Amino acid sequence: MSDNDVYSSLAERHGYKNSLRYRRILEYLMNPRQAELAALMPMKYEELADKLNMDVAAVKSEVEGLYRKGVIFARGSENLEEASFALAVVQLHDITMCSFDRDDFRDKKLFELWDDFCINEWDPDQVAGWVKQDVPQGRIVPAYKAIFNSPEILPCEDMRQIINSARSIAVSYCTCRRRKGALGKKCKKSHPMVDIQFNVSAEYLISRNAGKRLSRDEALTLIDQCEGLGLIHTCENSTRMRPRWGMCNCCTDCCMVYEPINRFQAPLTRCIAKSRYEAHLDEELCTGCEICVDWCPFSAIEMVKPKGSEKEKAFVNSEKCMGCGICVLKCDYRALSLKLVRPPEHIPQAQ
Repeated sequence: MSDNDVYSSLAERHGYKNSLRYRRILEYLMNPRQAELAALMPMKYEELADKLNMDVAAVKSEVEGLYRKGVIFARGSENLEEASFALAVVQLHDITMCSFDRDDFRDKKLFELWDDFCINEWDPDQVAGWVKQDVPQGRIVPAYKAIFNSPEILPCEDMRQIINSARSIAVSYCTCRRRKGALGKKCKKSHPMVDIQFNVSAEYLISRNAGKRLSRDEALTLIDQCEGLGLIHTCENSTRMRPRWGMCNCCTDCCMVYEPINRFQAPLTRCIAKSRYEAHLDEELCTGCEICVDWCPFSAIEMVKPKGSEKEKAFVNSEKCMGCGICVLKCDYRALSLKLVRPPEHIPQAQ
């Protein structure tokens, strides 16, 4: 395989064989020899050395470097001969930018390359795929403080139970937020360290200096902070207690899902399922302060003048409401609450 072909071959695995933008990312991450290694794996060090006319120690060193960069993936650093190239764009995107070894200034070029590729190619492709889905791939988990009194809360929508059920927990960079931040688009709602991973994924991130281990109490504190910042708990759309792609804490400005959906004006619920809850307003308690309008991430609340009222009150658009609970947390007058409106079957059973 020639140097000119190896990058195209790797890009083809992710559906971007002819993308110059994606090729530039791969070239930034790997020199031609490293790309050859990544393309051949998984393979024993001795076999790699023989195929590439390298010495075994040099092969081992290169493989370890690829693992630290997030280009190849294994169960752990002790199993690198079993490692293989990233399975999809999202895997390469997230891991190559979340490492603590990355520096926003030194590696600004990498963040620029990813941002250029995402905006011009990946985002439109993803949105086109999402709108064709019969079942959304993601799901809103309501803010715990907005539903903790609910008698019918399920374990998979109870942030306390999700956290407490995990054997190990790690927090890492939200790569969407970090990418935007490195390019000077600082998120107003959060620092970027809010992506929570569980068990195997947590240990993987910790092993390659891309995740910080958290105790359960620390994770619960972080969840409280995220809810206070108005971030949206988002995970895979299933009853799984430790979501396979972790627990994202998103805003609609930076997120690789919410931001493109908004930009292309695509229907959000084709990609992200609503929670089982919906915001409900007690008009008598509403003072018309408009704080909920400012905080709602889905523009689901507007001010209207109810019949017989001298002033405007909040009005919840049930079509737009995703049941995140942020408005409930921000209402000082307790005029808003989350009401259960969907059955347990709304959340697909874990496969």
